[in-house]
Amino acid sequence: MMSYPPSLKLKAAAELELRRRRVSHAPAPTFRGAADQAQSTTSREWIISGPYETGKTWAALYRLDTEARANAGGQYAIVRKVRADMDGSVLVTWAKVIAMRGGVNVFGGNKPQWFDYPNGARVWVGGLDRPEKTLSGERDGIYVNQAEELDEHDWETIGTRTTGRGAVTLTPMLFGDCNPGSEDHWIIRRRDAGVLTLLESIHEDNPALHDGQDWTEQGVCTMAILDALTGVRYQRGRLGRWVGAEGMYFTQLHPDIHLVEQDAREGWQVWGALDYGFSHPLSFGVFTQTPHGEIYLLALHAVHKWYIHQHAQAMDELLQQLGIPKQSLRIVAGHDCWATGHDDPETIADKFDACGYRLERAVISRVIGARAVGERLGNPESAVAPTFFIDKRRAGRAFTSLARMVHDPRNTEDVLKINADAEGRGGDDDYDMIRYGLMAATQTLDLKAPPRTPNRWRQM
Repeated sequence: MMSYPPSLKLKAAAELELRRRRVSHAPAPTFRGAADQAQSTTSREWIISGPYETGKTWAALYRLDTEARANAGGQYAIVRKVRADMDGSVLVTWAKVIAMRGGVNVFGGNKPQWFDYPNGARVWVGGLDRPEKTLSGERDGIYVNQAEELDEHDWETIGTRTTGRGAVTLTPMLFGDCNPGSEDHWIIRRRDAGVLTLLESIHEDNPALHDGQDWTEQGVCTMAILDALTGVRYQRGRLGRWVGAEGMYFTQLHPDIHLVEQDAREGWQVWGALDYGFSHPLSFGVFTQTPHGEIYLLALHAVHKWYIHQHAQAMDELLQQLGIPKQSLRIVAGHDCWATGHDDPETIADKFDACGYRLERAVISRVIGARAVGERLGNPESAVAPTFFIDKRRAGRAFTSLARMVHDPRNTEDVLKINADAEGRGGDDDYDMIRYGLMAATQTLDLKAPPRTPNRWRQM
């Protein structure tokens, strides 16, 4: 994780503890788990995440108050995406936090603009829609409420105000709290890149809900409400998982059910599916089906801004790893692969054929394809077992793509068309490839047909 040199971290931690003891004689709240870690982390960027009602905001604001009291003349800020969303939410909690230790003056009345401390420290208040003085200069620390509402550009822009230039603290930092979002949210990408420390809180961390041994009266009531949530709200708000999207189409999708480790076996049918793209990713998947009808997405290749020969080489290597010969491998593809242009009479299908991959037209009906995917995923509420699974080692991003799919508001039977961004992230390319592949199985499955090749693989 991006942090400070070890010597500076030790010095900062020691000084932080010393200053904490001098800050106030008021008893400190009880902190557990991630909330406790939030009081001492020295990471340059950190966010406390978790399901609803774990005390994330309280823990982050208490750390902010500690920093302001410990650094005379320090300049801090409380930020949210929209300023109007702060007064009835985060600033209510903030008022309770600063009241515990006292001595803080508010400026701005019912619409606070800043808070002044006896030691000359100041905490500004603002939204990204009205940054004004809040982000006009260098800050010793900035706390972001509901960080999942921001995009990565917002977060990085705020980060340019906490570089340490002119800071009075040893550890300037950008930090916040958030509720879980989708699996490919920028917070997760930033965590995985080692830039941001993500502290994962749970309901047992909150003393109002759990006394360390059992649920409190309030905890029993709160957990009953959270247990009644459904779909993506249950996954995020109750379990704290980064999954899916609002309006999620395939609500039955579950990582514990649909993500597996599975290799194809002798006699199982194999085939491929391809969704072409250049600016957005080309997605190529390899499927296999058991004699009992279960389908597995064995592996996935998805890259944008590559040319056909580059994709073909990567596909060669992928099939070699799987032990599947590409000769006579059936590959279904979107119909745009047969489009011709004035400048290039060769189609995408022609170019792949020159590389040894013969494509055939997929069934591209969006509504029927969405239905086929949904049926294959099963329905646990109706005790319908799933028959489609994804190998998490070689095709895990396909699960993320399915979880990102939402209903088309113009046709609720269809999945909303989503384009990838300039970096090739997001989009529905993997989903399109999956529906092509599953429709191919639905249309031509013949478990009794003899193998078409002498290979140990049955080619569809």
